Amino acid sequence: MSERSDQLERELLALRNKNGVIVPSEVVKWARRNTKSWLHAALNWDDKTAGEAWRIWQVREIISIQIVSKDAGRQLVSLSIDRTNGGGYRRVSDIMERPDLRDVMLADALADLERMQKRYAQVQELRAVWDAANAVAARRTRKAAA
Repeated sequence: MSERSDQLERELLALRNKNGVIVPSEVVKWARRNTKSWLHAALNWDDKTAGEAWRIWQVREIISIQIVSKDAGRQLVSLSIDRTNGGGYRRVSDIMERPDLRDVMLADALADLERMQKRYAQVQELRAVWDAANAVAARRTRKAAA
């Protein structure tokens, strides 16, 4: 880890409340008061650019919450190949019709599962989930090599 990461970790852990929870709004308040801190330096304090970034984040949330199927499944997704130049969302139905985009979506899903696996590796009840995801990834790798 870098010095920056170490310092940020120390500051964040020091801000845990009595229940051991780090509350983001409290972290922002602390960082605003502690202008020489690593956390202060890591945050965007320019209200114009931070406000615009917040509104973009809000639109992402609206898309993911409001545009869903009857069974609450997402109808729009952001593929990794679209996350340059501001990103964007595609209809899942359109993606499924194109093998190249379907493969990108599968790769993105496997990458998401890998991140989740790292986060929840200690939860033994999920072992079968990780094994199944690893099997899909292995089949995909073999198919790509062929």
